[in-house]
Amino acid sequence: MELGYDPLWDEQGRLRQGCTVGEALAWMTKFGGRTLGESVCINGVGYKIGRLLYGPERPAVADKPISRVYDGYYRQLNFSV
Repeated sequence: MELGYDPLWDEQGRLRQGCTVGEALAWMTKFGGRTLGESVCINGVGYKIGRLLYGPERPAVADKPISRVYDGYYRQLNFSV
């Protein structure tokens, strides 16, 4: 499977500037790292990935650029925007 362009990390392993929460999560779900039913924590608030990507009342935080990625408890993603 070819992963292609990674919107979250650059070639040196640094956080890519301007990558939004939605772009990162879409890439992670497309290539099997995450599922739509998993939770992600953004600025201390929990969301389901599917709601951030496709929900009818999609939170505005999904379109904000990521400023930091944190290690999560039991694989939970944690972002600051």
